[in-house]
Amino acid sequence: MAYISTVTNKGLEIINNRIKGDGTAPKYVAWGTGVTEAAVTNTALVTPSAEARTAGTETIATTTTTNDTYQVVGSITSLSSQAITEVGLFDALTVGNCFMRANFAALNLVAGDSIEFTIKCVGDQA
Repeated sequence: MAYISTVTNKGLEIINNRIKGDGTAPKYVAWGTGVTEAAVTNTALVTPSAEARTAGTETIATTTTTNDTYQVVGSITSLSSQAITEVGLFDALTVGNCFMRANFAALNLVAGDSIEFTIKCVGDQA
């Protein structure tokens, strides 16, 4: 599946801090049931679910040119029946700043179901 993700204003701050050698990596994945479209002004998920954020595995990947993609892969397991419609990437396990957020068509889950997210931040050469 392909989703359009939005790097938030806080995400740009995270990038700049990381270039300077400050801050923490945005590698914590959270999901929710919010349907409001992702925007650069997002500071959190619209409707976070009860499940805790998970620390994803971060890598540098190639999408178009060598090493042009920051990628995080993380899985979350549902505690209840719910329709997941948003995912976010954060720089802390709790609280923290929202680096990226995306919306998608509902994925209907029951307790014990899980989703493995692959979140990519790709450099734009346009």
